[in-house]
Amino acid sequence: PLVALYDQRSTINIMRLIVVSVALLASLLTESHGFTTHGLVSKLLSSQSTSTPTKLFNAKSKWDDLDDDDDEPYKISPDMKYVTRNILRQNQHFVDIKEADGPIHDVYVRDATTPIFWFCGKVARISDVSLDVCIARQWPLIEQHAVNLRLELFPHKGVLEIWTAPGDSELDVAYNRPDVVFQKMERELVDSADGPKIKNMLVGFQGEMYDQGEEGFRTQRTDDGRAFNPEVVGPTAPSQDDGVPGQEELEELLKSMDGMDINDVGKLLKDQKEKESREVEE
Repeated sequence: PLVALYDQRSTINIMRLIVVSVALLASLLTESHGFTTHGLVSKLLSSQSTSTPTKLFNAKSKWDDLDDDDDEPYKISPDMKYVTRNILRQNQHFVDIKEADGPIHDVYVRDATTPIFWFCGKVARISDVSLDVCIARQWPLIEQHAVNLRLELFPHKGVLEIWTAPGDSELDVAYNRPDVVFQKMERELVDSADGPKIKNMLVGFQGEMYDQGEEGFRTQRTDDGRAFNPEVVGPTAPSQDDGVPGQEELEELLKSMDGMDINDVGKLLKDQKEKESREVEE
C-alpha cells in the first residue's frame, strides 16, 4: 500500500510539472503571437484539482478491514488478549483478591481426546462473581497461557476444556484423593454474543511458570473429573496413634543418643523396636 501511495503522489507531482510547463509555454505564445490560452490552462488546473493528496490519504484501503482476531475461534475482549499488560494486570488482581481472602481455584486444561489434565495456574474472584463467570471472563488468557506452556495443546486451541479444582489442592490431586473432584467449565458465556459483563478487576489469573527442565504438573482424570487411578497411600503426619514417635518422643530419643558411639546407638534403636513389638502384641 505504501508503494502504491508513493507512485500516486509521484504522478501528481509530474502532472503539476506538466501544468506549469504548459502555462509557461502559453505565456510565451501569448507574448509572441497573441494566442489566448486561458481556457486551456484553466481546464488543466481543474482536472488536476480532482486528484488531490487529501483524497489519497482519506481513501479506504483493504488493509483497514483486517482484524487481529481473525485467526481466533471466538471474539476476544481487548483487555483479555494475551499481551504483557493484560497478563501482569490479571496477575496483580489475583494477588489482591487472594490477600483479601477471596475464593481461589486451581485451573487445569485438557485436550478432550486424552485423560491428561495439565495444571496451568490459579484464578481468584470476589465472592459476588461465580466461578463460571470468573473463568469465562478470562478464558482467552487462560487458554493461550496453557498452549504456551504445553505445545502439544496448541493444535486443539479453541476446543480445549478448562477444569477447576479447589484452591491449593495440588498435593491431594497428586495422591488421587477421591474427595477431590474437578469441575468442568462451560464456554457458553464465552461464545455468547454478549459474553460476561464484569470488570476485569473483580477476577484474577496467575499462570503457572516452569523452571528450566521442569516437566509440568499433570494428572489423569475421568470425563466426570474424578481420579483416573487408585488413591496413592503415602506417609501420614506423625501422631501418637499410628506408632510414629511424636515431637516429645523424638527429643527424648535424641537426648538419650547424645554422646553415644555408633554401636550404642544401634543397640538403643534395637531395644526401641523390641519395645514397640511387645506393646503391639499386648
